[in-house]
Amino acid sequence: MAADEPSLAEHVCLALVAEGAAHGWAIGSLLAHDGDIGRVWTLSRPLTYRAIDGLVARKLLKRSAHESGPGRDRVVLTVTRSGQSENVRWLAQPIEHLRDVRTELLVKLTLLERSGADTRPLLVAQRVHFAGLLDSLTSASADDDIVDLWRAESARAVRRFLDRAIDPAAAPPTAADAPELRLSARNQLKAVVTGVTHSEIMSTVKMVLPDGQRLNASITREATTDLDVAPGDDVIAIIKSTTVMIAKRS
Repeated sequence: MAADEPSLAEHVCLALVAEGAAHGWAIGSLLAHDGDIGRVWTLSRPLTYRAIDGLVARKLLKRSAHESGPGRDRVVLTVTRSGQSENVRWLAQPIEHLRDVRTELLVKLTLLERSGADTRPLLVAQRVHFAGLLDSLTSASADDDIVDLWRAESARAVRRFLDRAIDPAAAPPTAADAPELRLSARNQLKAVVTGVTHSEIMSTVKMVLPDGQRLNASITREATTDLDVAPGDDVIAIIKSTTVMIAKRS
């Protein structure tokens, strides 16, 4: 984060004031553990007031008349013109790191929903921003250590979350709804995936058969993503002529 960039706490407080939270006590209540935003991301009251002070110093918020009521700070807060621009920019900007999906991205989506804005543009931009990273992290092999495994599984979870959030109707069927797998091809071999490698268009899926024999399949990267194939998955290799296809039960 650049030195002159508002912190996450400041951005969240700015968005809440833009949404209509008029004073520090109201913002702190929303950010408490039992608050509407606190279920996603929490901030203590001292840090909330510190963030508000920072926003005032940056001239993104301004204080005006006092309002009577309970709580420490009932000074009315309003967003400046530059604060409005900064809030719109931040809410539309994809996050940089995969690790911040659970915090910064989720709180942005929550704030957008609360304001009645469409979350799809941010979700689509985030999917595009993460595309290369998700492909590299989900390219895995049986030799990966526990850290690699964690990163790969986290990347798969983020990819599924973004895809389903963008298009909920495209969610995969549940086990009860999934159709029985029936194919006309006779050469069907049960296998376990040992590695997945992506190229620009195609992906190579490495498998091992129950007797230890190795088998590779070259399928489109889109198909690999749709199947969510990763090392350790049980699949069925369907062989027709010189082509090897992949089937995986939901």
